[in-house]
Amino acid sequence: MRTLYATAIAVMFIFCCLQGYSQGSTNKGTEFWTAYMANSNPPGSTTGSQMDLYITSDVNTSGTVEFEGGSASMPFNITANQVTVLNMPAATYIGSQGQSHNTIHITSLKPVAIYAHIFAENSSGATLLLPVNTLGKDYTSINYTQKANQTAYSTFMVIGTEDNTTVEITPSVGLLDGTPANKAFSVVLNKGDVYQGLAGNDLTGTHIQSVSSGTEACKKIAVFSGSTRIQIGCNPKDNSSDNLFQQVYPTASWGKNYITVPLKNRDFDIIRVILSNPATNVTINGQLMAPGSFINGLYYEFNSSQPNIITADEPIQVAQYAVSQGNTNTTSCDNDPADIGDPEMIYLTPLEQTLDHVTLFSTSNYLILASYINVLIKTDAASSFKLDGQPYNQFSVVPNNNLYSYAQISVSNGTHNISASDGFNAIAYGFGEHESYGYAAGANLQDLDEYIALQNPQTKATQSNGCTGVNYNLQLTLPYKTTSIQWDFQNGTTPYTDTKPVAVDSITKGTQTLYIYSYPKNPVIYSSGSYSVIATVFNPTADVCGSTETIELDYTISNPPVAKFSVDKPCFGDSTQFTDQTVASNTIKSWLWNFGDNQQSTLQNPAHKYLKPGNYNVSLTVTDIDSCTSVFSVPNLTIDARPVALFAASTPDCETQNITFTDQSTTATGNLVKWIWDFGDGTTDTVTSKTALVNHTYAKAGIDTVKLIVINDSGCSSLAYAQPETINPMPVVDFTLPDVCLAAANAQFTDASTITDNTQDDFTYLWNFGDANANDANANTSNLKNPQHKYSQAANYNVTLTVTSKYGCSVSKTQLFTVNGSNPAAHFFVENSNDLCSSDNIVFEDRSSVDFGNITSIVWYFDYNNNPANSVVYTRSNMPADKKYYHQYPLTNSDKPQYYDVRMVVYSGASQSCASELDSTITVNGNPTVTLTQLGTVCSGSAPVQIIANTGEYTGTSVFSGTGVSPAGLFNPAVAGLGTFTINYLFTAVNGCTYSASQQVNVVPTPQITVDSSITVLEGSEVRLNATATGDNLTYKWTPATGLNRDDIPNPVVSLSNDVQYTLTVTSGNNCTATTTVLVNVLKNLVIPNTFTPNGDGINDTWNIKYLDNYPNCTVDIFNRYGEKLFTSVGYPIPWDGKYKGSNLPVGTYYYIINPKNGRKQVSGYVTIIR
Repeated sequence: MRTLYATAIAVMFIFCCLQGYSQGSTNKGTEFWTAYMANSNPPGSTTGSQMDLYITSDVNTSGTVEFEGGSASMPFNITANQVTVLNMPAATYIGSQGQSHNTIHITSLKPVAIYAHIFAENSSGATLLLPVNTLGKDYTSINYTQKANQTAYSTFMVIGTEDNTTVEITPSVGLLDGTPANKAFSVVLNKGDVYQGLAGNDLTGTHIQSVSSGTEACKKIAVFSGSTRIQIGCNPKDNSSDNLFQQVYPTASWGKNYITVPLKNRDFDIIRVILSNPATNVTINGQLMAPGSFINGLYYEFNSSQPNIITADEPIQVAQYAVSQGNTNTTSCDNDPADIGDPEMIYLTPLEQTLDHVTLFSTSNYLILASYINVLIKTDAASSFKLDGQPYNQFSVVPNNNLYSYAQISVSNGTHNISASDGFNAIAYGFGEHESYGYAAGANLQDLDEYIALQNPQTKATQSNGCTGVNYNLQLTLPYKTTSIQWDFQNGTTPYTDTKPVAVDSITKGTQTLYIYSYPKNPVIYSSGSYSVIATVFNPTADVCGSTETIELDYTISNPPVAKFSVDKPCFGDSTQFTDQTVASNTIKSWLWNFGDNQQSTLQNPAHKYLKPGNYNVSLTVTDIDSCTSVFSVPNLTIDARPVALFAASTPDCETQNITFTDQSTTATGNLVKWIWDFGDGTTDTVTSKTALVNHTYAKAGIDTVKLIVINDSGCSSLAYAQPETINPMPVVDFTLPDVCLAAANAQFTDASTITDNTQDDFTYLWNFGDANANDANANTSNLKNPQHKYSQAANYNVTLTVTSKYGCSVSKTQLFTVNGSNPAAHFFVENSNDLCSSDNIVFEDRSSVDFGNITSIVWYFDYNNNPANSVVYTRSNMPADKKYYHQYPLTNSDKPQYYDVRMVVYSGASQSCASELDSTITVNGNPTVTLTQLGTVCSGSAPVQIIANTGEYTGTSVFSGTGVSPAGLFNPAVAGLGTFTINYLFTAVNGCTYSASQQVNVVPTPQITVDSSITVLEGSEVRLNATATGDNLTYKWTPATGLNRDDIPNPVVSLSNDVQYTLTVTSGNNCTATTTVLVNVLKNLVIPNTFTPNGDGINDTWNIKYLDNYPNCTVDIFNRYGEKLFTSVGYPIPWDGKYKGSNLPVGTYYYIINPKNGRKQVSGYVTIIR
């Protein structure tokens, strides 16, 4: 849309109540009228507009939309606090000026709020609909100076709600049909009729009123104002424009006091002040406006970017306009590239008409980037304001009027609820790139000078809805004294007429006096339900409606709420949670909690922290939207003192060992019923049975903060008692066992114990050698770090070491210790000793023994004679479990065997006196070596290839294996196929030793040629040899090159005079080749003689045509000069002999036609017979 159009789209659903007023005077009702106003995008095309209704309620209900123009009705159902969207038929659109019956009538069983939205792809206008009971009889159309980037009109519509409604219209400018400005004309509307007026100029000030006619009194009408498209602002180059569509407030609902709040994040707004009386004195921000400053004596317009205080001595209406995007409030009307928005018109409500709660819904449709709510409220009530149930306190005091404060609240898309203890004014709006929406957030439309209200006989307060249990007085307020009032309760009873009414009170409003009359049969006793009362009053000063006025009040009497609440955790030190459980048939407006300690809250579900334990009287007072109240009290709410958590821990505190915690907690009241332990290492434990001791084991050392919370039988929990516990590391006990035999002097034991904090120097030791034969001279225990002990028998002993850290943490470890015998016997076995090859890993199997215990070490010399210093030592730590030892001798290819002397020395202890050795000689044969032909890459079309194996001086057997190879080594690529294959080779020499190898063979494709084997061409003509081949990176070669335009491409052009056979060779990138031949047959041009001599001399007796035999399908026809066919032939196997039907033809000239076929053209000519 950008600079051409702008869109204002709002989906805002509003439920509201003036404090003291509800359904009787707000936008919430059960009957509505509207119509599909003209705009610049008529429906019926891809860019045409549509009209939607958005209907919502705070109760479940249902209703019907009726189309007075004849379309089928549309029933609907409403779920409380949800939205129902209804699309209006295109047939309801009213595109021209004049009167029609094409209106939209909405009724519901219970009160609803309705929002009407006319929008297209690049324009939008929306309005809150007003119910019939709030409609009036006198209106002023409020529009704006008409300016747009296409043909567009200022508009108004007036709808009749009853039959025979006479409406007098005085247009402020000339209408599109020629109706002149400032000249009144009348239309008579039946119920559901609509009159739409269009003008090329601003229709602001057009007066529309219902008037009496004959016996018919004035009747209520609905009026709408707008524009089919409009631009608002100073910049004539900015064509951003939109349609406007607003329902007009009755003049009787206008007020005298307004405060405007700027639209957030815009450079400026435009404000219009519209007068109900040209003589009105208006003050703006303390300055009295000169009468001459009002345009046409009707309205005053100014730009503003700050709050404005507007007052008047007569009722006025204030409208706030959002300007087109980019406009600035500067003399040169500079462009602001950061500005976003769109034209919009918002009717403001006066300070006299306030609301105390509103529910609205803001949409993100059409790329709204930011949504806002402007709120104006009395300063002393600002602290009670809530947004979505949460307190909101970012208010600013109105400059020059500290009695009022305002807020510009940024909100997210979706539903929002705003409320306060006192009435407020609010508008909701939003902006996007050339997009906007905006409207007053609900509207109270009470006639401020004449109305009916319910008076509470106890509080004397007036309201328009009530509660059961209160006997209200009905009161009527009038701006004059009357001599007759008829009270009609619309319930089938006979209306009561008071012929001598007396005012019971009066009110002075400026220079005006309002008189209050009471229903003579007050008080009225009500049960719950919906009621209606109409007062028909005699007005001593007749106007266009005559001397009779009707004043209506639709009201609801509902059951008062039943207050109730629950309390959670009433413990001292905790926040005590109070939860509202009130049962109400109506919306609760306020909650007042008294906590019994001189503290209060207005939240629905507050949390309160008491400053000391004790008993408190708590009460909740709830008030619904009809000011019905209920009180619920809980006397002597006990706030218990907290229990006190305490514990002690056992010592020493060692990791992996049980630590005992002893509970020492106390409670002043009741008994402890729960202990919640947090051991500080990520584990917790909750104990619900009384026990003084709790055990816990820590997995690792460190400082862990142990916490305990206890809860008593009243549900009160203690503060957490925390105590740091230092968990000390445990020693890691280890020691090494000596390898000893009985003949050794002493067994030396070596400590290897550690601790994570490296305090092992502070260890204490206790050894037990497990020796039952120990004595005082050779003790069985020791406190040394590394002790010795002499054993007297070869046997197994359990040796135990106990280590204690400096923290008192002790750990023991026991190991089995063996005192071996002193007589080992070395012995080993060589696997496959008769068939050893130099490539083998030779296996030596240990078969040694000892008279008791174990072999503790083995020393191997695998070539003792040649390398006596080279040995391999194995101890018990690395002896293989299978007792097999492996040795690889140097590889040799000699056909002569090698001889090695092997020595084995075994020990049963560290002493040489406990050793044994064994020598043995082994024979190791050499391994053959073979040289093989390497195939590498082979073409798939190649002949089989023999792999040659050269075994040198060795004799034996060879065998090949793998894909495509025979056991004898013949590789056939055709058998293998394409791909890479492994060929394995094994040679076994006569000495039993082997040689093996493998190689990779890559079989690549041989090109495959496709071409005709023979081709025929006419002599003197060209033909292309179209050959194709498969493969990668191919090259081509034709031989011979005779007659070819190129010999290195697959499709050369050939031109020949004689037959030639070509050979084509194709070579791939892998150097694989394929060949084929192509024979090119040349069809010679015919040599046709023009005479022959068929005289029987054997010379030139027939008509022989050279090369015609190359055209087997040719036809030959011969004619005489009369066109008679004398000879015909298909093919020319027997030449013509100059005869016709066996007889010689006379000498002369004859005509022939020869069609050679095979692509050659037909030829004709003359041949002469000479004899």
